[in-house]
Amino acid sequence: MFSASSSPFSSRSHEKTAYVRALNVNSEMEFYSVPINHDVSGGEDGSVRVLTPIKAAKIPLHGGFAAVDNKLYSIGGDPFSIGSIYRPVRSLFTFDTSCRLPTISSWKKRASMHIGRVFPLTVVIYGKIFVFEGIDGPVPDPRPWAEVFDTKSGRWTSLSPPPQLSTGYGLFAVALPDLGKILVGSCEDEFLYTYYVGDGSWERRDHKMVYEIPCNVKPVAVETMLFWFHDRYLYAYDFMDKWSYSGCIKDLEKVVPLGSLMPPNVELFYPTLHHVADNVFSLLCLEYFSATHKATLLHCVMFSISDQGGEDVDLNPTVMSAKSYAIPTPINILDAVVMSYLGVVDWVDISKLRMFQASLMYNVGEVGVNNTL
Repeated sequence: MFSASSSPFSSRSHEKTAYVRALNVNSEMEFYSVPINHDVSGGEDGSVRVLTPIKAAKIPLHGGFAAVDNKLYSIGGDPFSIGSIYRPVRSLFTFDTSCRLPTISSWKKRASMHIGRVFPLTVVIYGKIFVFEGIDGPVPDPRPWAEVFDTKSGRWTSLSPPPQLSTGYGLFAVALPDLGKILVGSCEDEFLYTYYVGDGSWERRDHKMVYEIPCNVKPVAVETMLFWFHDRYLYAYDFMDKWSYSGCIKDLEKVVPLGSLMPPNVELFYPTLHHVADNVFSLLCLEYFSATHKATLLHCVMFSISDQGGEDVDLNPTVMSAKSYAIPTPINILDAVVMSYLGVVDWVDISKLRMFQASLMYNVGEVGVNNTL
């Protein structure tokens, strides 16, 4: 299926940046940029770079997050207020990452959504941001469906629903840009549909194809295949040939602590997967922290996949390189988007996953990070 020298995937830019969204100790939004390139590698002395946050103190919490071309979008959310229930807002804010001084630049307000939403799903395809579900008030039923923001015209339009809506909360949405489709499904019920962007139609799919995708794990689409990471393994499903693949990522435990890869319950930060180019993928994971540490490690691991051959096809994923970054210890990591310099965006969902205060596997100060952060 794959080889080290060639791949069925279309070539895309290797120059990508992940923008990780976090909630700081003051319950304010912050964003961190992490380079995602083929040449990612750790320093010989084991030191790590301390990342400077992009401040977003006035941006509502728990909104959707997306990237189109060189802009970040924060969609809806809930203004912070101690002890209050959700108060969904309709606001949309953008941030230009190409500006000269991104850490001090301001967010700009754009046209508001039709409905206020907290924790919505977002998918980007053809320069449009599709916003699915979310919570629109203190009583979450009935839940809102979806609307679309055209980044060119600056207008919102409502999206027609499929014949049957999901009854569960484990919804995921994945863009299939090479096919002009969006796959929308749930890990909690039989809901699984393909949305055709061109004509706005829906097609029901066999839900068996996503039975193995755990809730809170976001799959990534590359052409006709879905990929997802769970418990040190990379899984794949070809929804055209209806064939499954899997493989343990070789040498992964050598570059990141096992505790960062196998959270014992759904309340922890899950490692997130995205496609870089051809047969190369990247994994973002966070090393757990405690209140005694003022810095937390964010790991970026690059790995490739190839076909071992034989009757039992294995993805044979193997680590290529890894890099660690330090960020001030947050309350939550909310989610992240990955942006290429050519405007090709992979979306990875880490939303609604709470991080708890656990000890770091080793003292952050011993790997080149100043403990006085």
